[in-house]
Formats: sequence, structure tokens, C-alpha cells
Amino acid sequence: MGRCRHRRPDRGTRCPYSPTRSAPTSLSSRDIPVRALKLCGRTWSGDFLWFSEAVSNQLIALDPHTGEVERRLPCPGVRTDLTTMDGLLIQVVGEERRLRVLAPHSGNCIGEMPNPRPGHLLSGLEATRDGIWFGYEDLRLVELRDKRTFDLIDVFRVRFPIAGLTVSDDYLAYADHRAGTVNMFDLQGGRDVASYSVAGSPTGVTWDGRAIWYCDFTTLRFRAIEVPGITKG
Repeated sequence: MGRCRHRRPDRGTRCPYSPTRSAPTSLSSRDIPVRALKLCGRTWSGDFLWFSEAVSNQLIALDPHTGEVERRLPCPGVRTDLTTMDGLLIQVVGEERRLRVLAPHSGNCIGEMPNPRPGHLLSGLEATRDGIWFGYEDLRLVELRDKRTFDLIDVFRVRFPIAGLTVSDDYLAYADHRAGTVNMFDLQGGRDVASYSVAGSPTGVTWDGRAIWYCDFTTLRFRAIEVPGITKG
């Protein structure tokens, strides 16, 4: 299908990357230990760093400065990633990797939506003003879809398996937990441009306007990295 031009979100600045490269050292600038057994998704609400935990089946909000738990919401069937959209939380759940919509204050379930690609491993999720981004681990594919209709807007093929993703300016950042990297994909150029080695095994990824946060599945910590090219400063 033809490529639709991606509109840049109105935040941050764009700084071009050099050709694809790998950074051998960790870029971790901050970390927060958490009490959890199986970290899954990660998202930034503007106030809290939210994460999903697959053993207790909860969505949990942390204060990003103190690391204190501010809120816990039950969510049976937690799988992979988490995002926020229009003030609501959206979590991937169940074997079918459906999308469950919850109210962040009450935890009430607003409804559920099907996986747009049934039978495939939905492992990355991010909502922006442009639409909802869906990342598929088995297909190494990211799709941008309309928020309301789920109609396909654009498709991006990435080099590595996806274990959580986020979008900033003209770049898509996604984790490869087996390789221990956070990878940068240029949405305008349509290609992977950088791969950064990070501490631990990264999964759910989010961006708070300055740093990329990821779940370190191995050590049960949240780590923040500041990546050249998308970071304000």
C-alpha cells in the first residue's frame, strides 16, 4: 500500500541520526526499583508512570520522583503493553491480545476491542495524536491505525522483534528484550537508524517528554535513558 505521510507531534525537537549504529554502553540515567514479579507494559499519563504486572494482574501508577505507588487497578489477563488515550488506560489482555479500556481513577472497564491482527503477537502499543501504534513481535511490523475506526493509516517494517514501543517526534523507539537493546526507527526515512545496548532486558517502553523509560524484566526496575536525537535539552 502507499505510504501516508507521518505528522510530527508538537513536542520536542528533531535531530537527525547518523547511519545505523550500535552503542555498546548503557545509556541508563536513572532507575526505580519496584515490587513486582512480571513487568509488562509501561506508559506515561502526564502525572504518573503506569505499569502493568502479569502475576497480580494489576495496573499500577508510580510517582516518577519518589517511586511511591499512587494507585492500583485490577485488570485480569494482563499481557504485554499498555498506553493512555483520551485520559483512559488501554491494556493488552488475554491470549487473543485484546485491548481493554479502563478508567484510571475507578478502574472501571469501559469496554474491549479486538486485536486488529488476530492470531499475531501484539506486543507494543502507543496512542498519540496521529492514531494508535500497534507493534507485532512475530511479524516485526508496526502499524499506525485510526483511533476510532482502526482503519490502517501506515505500515512500518522494523529489523528486530518488538517488546514495547513509544513514539517521539519523527522517531519510533522499540525494545528488543532478548538482545537487550532499545532501537530507534526513523518514521520519515522508513528505516532503523540506531540500536542502543541498555541495562537488563527491556520491555514496555514510554517517553515522558525528555527520557525513554523501559521495564527491566530481569531486575524488576524501571530505567530511564536519554537518547540523542529525541531528547530536549
